[in-house]
Amino acid sequence: MQTKVMIILGSGSDYKIAQKSVKVLEEMEVNYDLRVASAHRTHNRVKDIVRNCSDEVEVFIAIAGLAAHLPGVIAAYTTKPVIAVPVNANVGGIDALLSSTEMQLGTPVATMGIDRGDNAAWLACQIIACNDKDMKDALKIKRQSYEQKMEDAEKDVIEKIASKHYNRTKRTEHEVEKCDKTIECNKDTRVLIVSGNYSTMDTVHKITQTLDTLNIKSQYKVISATRSPDRLEKYISDVDDQMDLYIVVSNLSTVLSGAVVSLTTKPVIGVPCGNNQIRGIDSLLSMIQMPPGVPTATMGLNAGENAALFAARILSIYDDDIKEALNNFLNSLHRNNYYE
Repeated sequence: MQTKVMIILGSGSDYKIAQKSVKVLEEMEVNYDLRVASAHRTHNRVKDIVRNCSDEVEVFIAIAGLAAHLPGVIAAYTTKPVIAVPVNANVGGIDALLSSTEMQLGTPVATMGIDRGDNAAWLACQIIACNDKDMKDALKIKRQSYEQKMEDAEKDVIEKIASKHYNRTKRTEHEVEKCDKTIECNKDTRVLIVSGNYSTMDTVHKITQTLDTLNIKSQYKVISATRSPDRLEKYISDVDDQMDLYIVVSNLSTVLSGAVVSLTTKPVIGVPCGNNQIRGIDSLLSMIQMPPGVPTATMGLNAGENAALFAARILSIYDDDIKEALNNFLNSLHRNNYYE
């Protein structure tokens, strides 16, 4: 059986975070490998593992704290998707989180919330599902099971804390205005880019331009998750069977990215935006700190190009034409005065 996921720990002490990933992969019956290698202390070991021990691997999960350079080093030696799990080793894990997200152009890393090894595995499953119908079906069944889990949790809460004045509200069905509009996408569109407003157009332009260069067909829609949630739900439902993945560009509290993640089991790449690096921290943190089971593959602030390149890394696992275009693009990054 093919080993589809490789988990690399920067330190053996992070095994409890890796254990969260392993639990998910075992549940979803995904074969995985476990390695321990430090980007700083054993750089050559990391390089050897990625280059020589991972031909059959489709996705890397890199678990690291402190400076957390491991995900970036792995991404430097492969064009396969790399998922980072920042570890709370110091200052609440913010150092590792920022180190993982703020990658330079050409080496995108999809960063999870701090210590969220489980979400890294869920994202890996979503990536595998892009070319695996059984995995796609299993993810849908898993998502449906959350409804029962919430009902059970509700009963438990009522049992624990409800008292004299607990009074269950009556259910009254209200008519909701039906959304008749249908989103129109070309048949060859593989990536849907969504933003909540036009203030993020500069970042969106970076995404569309890079995807065009890589010959990946995409479309862009402005849909607000708070002003028109029913329309967003309708649109995602209309195109979900066609799309390989989504890229969500969002600022402020980034409700949009979480809304899209809740409506699909496809990979969702998030690009937090801000007018400057300080004011974008709110977008970054609200996008990246997702609950278990609903991951957002978060890029750095305003990192539209890297979002497109991460999408290409996912699609190139199963598409040789995109893989060739991706390699050509990466080679072109080195054709500048600094490298001549």
